[in-house]
Amino acid sequence: MSMPSAPAEAPWELSLAGYLRQTTDLPALALKPLSLLSRYGAVAVGPETVGFDGDDVPWEKVVRLEVRDVVEVVSDAAMAREAEKIRSMLPPVPGRKWVVDHAMALLGDIAGPRLTKARGGDVVSVIVYRGMLGREKTMQAGVFASLVMATWPDVRRSLTETARAREIEVDAPRHGGPGPALEASGPADTIAISE
Repeated sequence: MSMPSAPAEAPWELSLAGYLRQTTDLPALALKPLSLLSRYGAVAVGPETVGFDGDDVPWEKVVRLEVRDVVEVVSDAAMAREAEKIRSMLPPVPGRKWVVDHAMALLGDIAGPRLTKARGGDVVSVIVYRGMLGREKTMQAGVFASLVMATWPDVRRSLTETARAREIEVDAPRHGGPGPALEASGPADTIAISE
């Protein structure tokens, strides 16, 4: 799986369904329920837009990005809400339990190592942007989007460096200014996913 460049030069997106499709050996028919989750948990960045969970906003409307540690964003309560959200998005058909179980197992596998540390990794937790009447609105990263940024720092780096290239404010994490994880870097590497 290739990672986005920093700053973003082309549109890039990863959702929970997309990740499950890439990391599972099941036949296409068994993966059909995932189409209902195609934008769920998505983190998207590109030269023109940025967004979470299928809601994208043009960069010219973005006021600032708020960066926090993943342990501040992901909690047991947030994980439980995610499971219920996924369950409610799927019709009660065969395969629904499998999708929910695998999605939550994946979230747990990704979250576990990060949430047992004092600091799990910086993530863009909120995108603040101007709405239709010029009022500030916010878009919050969900559990999966946060875990993607904590697991693959190139994703978060693409978001923050694209914002900085456009002279958009990037709020530093509360633990004290940006550390090495928020410094600029060169083009992202390609990462292979293994189970």
